[in-house]
Amino acid sequence: MKYLLVGDSGQEEQMLLDHLAAFFWNNGHEVYSRTSLGNEINYQNMLTCCDYIVLLTFRDYPTASFFERGQAVYEHVGLTKKLHKKIMLVFSKNGVYTNAIPFPHKIFHFEHLNKKELSRFFRWGTKLNLFIKHSPHRGYRNFIFL
Repeated sequence: MKYLLVGDSGQEEQMLLDHLAAFFWNNGHEVYSRTSLGNEINYQNMLTCCDYIVLLTFRDYPTASFFERGQAVYEHVGLTKKLHKKIMLVFSKNGVYTNAIPFPHKIFHFEHLNKKELSRFFRWGTKLNLFIKHSPHRGYRNFIFL
């Protein structure tokens, strides 16, 4: 899977984006960062071909605004209105939200958005086999691949 990470440009935000990138990368995924794509054309191309968009924000936006078209949250981080067609993970001040299920839901609660809470989220996701890329040969224990 291809993950595009987008967030605010502060030092703390970059540290958390790096932590997110390491988690997805270490679990076998391709990871791209908004800041590493250079020009706007490369960025728009990546928006088109990525599977997931991961948004990290410390700003106080209403939950519904993460998944509605034309919202200020998208303008703030330079995203286009194409996003309503993508699966998103939004890491906000109080938790993780996604539109991967029929109605946008909060899938994990944070007390504060920091490295410790992200690590707690990663442990939870790993227990549920979320965000883990499985090898095609890692199937059933009693099945022998020739």
